[in-house]
Amino acid sequence: MKALDTLDTSGGAAAPAPVLYVRAAVPGDAELLARWRREAAAWVARRHGNAQWSGPDRPERRLALIRRGATVMALLEPDGPAVATCTVWPRGSRRRWTDEERGVPARYLRKSAVDRAHAGRGIGRLLHEWAGHRAASAGALVLRLDARSDNPGLHGYYLDCGWRHVRTVPGMASGALFETPALLRPGLPVRELGEIRLPD
Repeated sequence: MKALDTLDTSGGAAAPAPVLYVRAAVPGDAELLARWRREAAAWVARRHGNAQWSGPDRPERRLALIRRGATVMALLEPDGPAVATCTVWPRGSRRRWTDEERGVPARYLRKSAVDRAHAGRGIGRLLHEWAGHRAASAGALVLRLDARSDNPGLHGYYLDCGWRHVRTVPGMASGALFETPALLRPGLPVRELGEIRLPD
């Protein structure tokens, strides 16, 4: 599962982004993340005729990322249910990013998803801004991601959110590369719950 923020697009007028509460994911969140992945695959297939996220699931990888502290959950209330997630990783794939690019201090956004019931509220965008803030706090200059190469709707979403298309790696399913500046955003309406120690 790559970036699922196509889930946060509805085509209608966007409501003001809410305040988000972010906590570290725990192993008990794994089944919810698997369900969001299945729902995302079904939605993208219906809406765009695209096979994104329909490949084999890797639950062991999901749990490993949770245990490393890389995955977070976003809530609309401090004690409420999770409505979104993302994973922030400190290293980029050698198959996608050049040695020169990987020499730039960066963080890599992965496995981003918004619950379909909360799509269109700006949650995905706000969570990405939080990830960029945390990346900048750790000394990164850019936040990067790779998206499925054959999903132009998702590419358009990232461009609309201010990401820059770097290039598309030929022959790679998730080879559309994007980046955006990692910026400190002290006024961002995101509150962290407990300690969130993203991997260095």
